Amino acid sequence: MNAQADLKGKKQVSEQTDKKTTKLELTVAGMSCQAGCADGIDHLLSRREGVVKSNTTYATGISSIWYDQAIISEKEIIELIGKRGFKATVKTTQTKIKDQ
Repeated sequence: MNAQADLKGKKQVSEQTDKKTTKLELTVAGMSCQAGCADGIDHLLSRREGVVKSNTTYATGISSIWYDQAIISEKEIIELIGKRGFKATVKTTQTKIKDQ
């Protein structure tokens, strides 16, 4: 795939995400620090297509994740975090649909 087609694909995903984004708050158990654990979760999620943004905090044990349900599911996000050795459970979920 050439760079121009790749940019066009990313723009389309971005436009979809701008219209409908879900915010998922997870309680994450098993973290022992900010740098390796919480930041590691954010790094992992940032590399996953469909995840718009994530903010994980060791002090609170909360991970806030904004994502596009059309690309990645809540279950997949929880499984990704689980593969890093942490137990994630849903605290809240909120879908926001922006006007066109």
